[in-house]
Amino acid sequence: MFEAIFIPAVLVAGFGLLAGVGLSIATIVFATPVNEKEEQLREVLPGINCGACGFSGCDGYAKALATGSALPNLCAPGGQNVREALAAQLGVEAEELRPTAAFVRCQGSCQVTQKKMDYQGVTTCAAANQTFGGPQSCQQGCLGFGDCAVACDYGAITVEDGIARVDPTKCVGCEACLAACPKALIAMKPIFDSPVVACQNTDRGGSVRKLCEVGCITCKRCVKACPVDAISIENQVAVIDFDKCTNCGACLEACPQDCIVPVLQAAKLSELA
Repeated sequence: MFEAIFIPAVLVAGFGLLAGVGLSIATIVFATPVNEKEEQLREVLPGINCGACGFSGCDGYAKALATGSALPNLCAPGGQNVREALAAQLGVEAEELRPTAAFVRCQGSCQVTQKKMDYQGVTTCAAANQTFGGPQSCQQGCLGFGDCAVACDYGAITVEDGIARVDPTKCVGCEACLAACPKALIAMKPIFDSPVVACQNTDRGGSVRKLCEVGCITCKRCVKACPVDAISIENQVAVIDFDKCTNCGACLEACPQDCIVPVLQAAKLSELA
């Protein structure tokens, strides 16, 4: 009886010991050498792992930096300080940071639009969008249930009067809100240098006017008013080329719908300095 229990137990223990030794040897033989440069770069990064840089989190970005396959100017949440620290580690010159923030390309609040139906379903944008595009008359406008606000870990987004609004002084550029919006209404925009078109409705002007008092009607007045040809009409919506825009303000004055606005609508420049 004793042998019937003892021998199998010894065999199992022996196999376990051999397996442990084998794994230890394999770990030593196949261990990946620590890249000190990569580790140093990783320590500089904020650790948000947002993916806004285009890599799989801060570890992926640090590895790309260490191998020379990425520039040190891709970490929006880290700001200029991180950019300069990364450049110093790599021995290159740091480019000046052009601050950006998420911007909701819609101003269709309850005051300027109307609903086409009374929605009684799950109160999320994703769910409402599955029901005939949501309750709003404008099928391409903000649904106002705040999925983007839930996705934002920094309290930068609130829903006011049926519209999601971003406080650029709190936005870190993680882009989590972009993925959360089922209408793809949120985009990263320069904070200081350019106005933005707060509308993405691709219907023709007459149809847009019936749906929203502040929608883009593609009248082309902004195109004609721009002295540097920075504005064009694409897919029935005015689009601003930020590389050409000089922030002269001519388009803001020319727009009869008031749908061209600065990103810093409610924020103070001193808070971003």
